[in-house]
Amino acid sequence: MTKIRNPRNPGRPKAEADQAPIQETILWTASMLFMENGYESVSLQQIAKACQVTKASIYYHFTSKPELFKIAVTTILNKAYASTRRFLEEAETLEAGLIKVAEAKIARPHAEMETMMREAEPFLSQEQMAAIREAEQRIHEVLAEYISQAMQSGELRTGNAMLMAQAFSAMLMLGNREDTRSGYDSARDMGAEIVDLFLHGALKLPK
Repeated sequence: MTKIRNPRNPGRPKAEADQAPIQETILWTASMLFMENGYESVSLQQIAKACQVTKASIYYHFTSKPELFKIAVTTILNKAYASTRRFLEEAETLEAGLIKVAEAKIARPHAEMETMMREAEPFLSQEQMAAIREAEQRIHEVLAEYISQAMQSGELRTGNAMLMAQAFSAMLMLGNREDTRSGYDSARDMGAEIVDLFLHGALKLPK
């Protein structure tokens, strides 16, 4: 009597399954290189070499360098948005949440966003630029949301929450300066001082 075998779920073909790690490796490597060095100084050949793949492999997964840049930068920004929201949600105070945000940012120095975007703009389409700006704006919006809540509770003076969110993001770029970073034992120490300066200013308060 012939034994009937249960039909097997074929799942994803092996060739297709193997592509996902390659694509993820390319994207992760490109993200790090772009964020550390900017747009123009990073070539597809450099990315391919770092990933130990051919340049043709990059074109198989991504249509062009501008498209890879857009996906890489928005991926980094989306992760930063998620971690920023989580830090602020989990913290007992706005100050504690901002310190966590600052520590995470300073621990991984990135290219200055505006400089990088000005450099890349001539090579990107309007849609690619808009996608990056939208991802960046989401980070400002979540910061502004929690700053606004602190204003409503009386913890902060009333003001433009979005302006304050953008000002805080700009202050975090100080973490890219090696001469400034060298004065601190850790990213947390530097982050705490930036947050203190942001929230309380440089004036000496009366005792």
